[in-house]
Amino acid sequence: MSYNIVFNQGTATVSVPAGEKIVVQSYSPTSVFQEVGYPNFPETNDLLSVVENTTYTSAAFTNATTVIIQAGASGANYAVGVAPVISDDGNWQLQGAPADIADGGSMIATAANILTGIVTSTLTQARNLQLPTGANLDLATEWAIGESFDCTFITLGAFILTITVNTGVTIVGAAVTAATAGSTARFRLRKTAADTFIAYRIS
Repeated sequence: MSYNIVFNQGTATVSVPAGEKIVVQSYSPTSVFQEVGYPNFPETNDLLSVVENTTYTSAAFTNATTVIIQAGASGANYAVGVAPVISDDGNWQLQGAPADIADGGSMIATAANILTGIVTSTLTQARNLQLPTGANLDLATEWAIGESFDCTFITLGAFILTITVNTGVTIVGAAVTAATAGSTARFRLRKTAADTFIAYRIS
C-alpha cells in the first residue's frame, strides 16, 4: 500500500501492466498522459486528466501502457495496481522501527533518527536532545524547498525532555515535553532553503 513520489515540477514515466490502473494525487495542477502510437506515426501523448487538489484513478488498461506524469509546484504521488491506493490521509503509512537514544549528558539525534518518525528515550533526569544540523538533514534524503517531515519525540521516563536547535535548524513553538513518562512532542521539520530547516511544534 505504498506509493511513489514525483517531486515538484518533475516528470515520471510509468509502465502500467495490462489489467491494472494508475492513481495520481496532487494539490497543484498535474497533467497525466497516456503514451499512444499508431502505425507509421511518431508516438504521442493523450491527456487523461489534470489533477488538482484531488485524486485521479484511471480505468484498467486493456494492454500494457506507458503513463507520463508531469507534476506541478507541489509534486505528486502515484501508485499502480489492480486496485491502487494512495494512503497519505493518516489512516495508513509506512513506519519503520523507532530510534531510541540512550539517556546521557550529551544527547544528539541524527538525521537517520529523525527520519524514522519516532524518537524515544528513557530519561533518568531532565535532559536536552539536540536536533541534527540542517546540512545533515539535507544530505539524508531528497528534500525540495517547502517539503516537510513529521517526527515525534517520546520521553519514557518521568522527566522533561527539551529539544534544542543546531546549525541551520530553528524551532518554532514549545520545545519541551511534560515531566511525565510517555509525554510526547511532535514537530514538523520544513526545509526553507539549502541546509536550512524550521521545526514547528504541532502537538
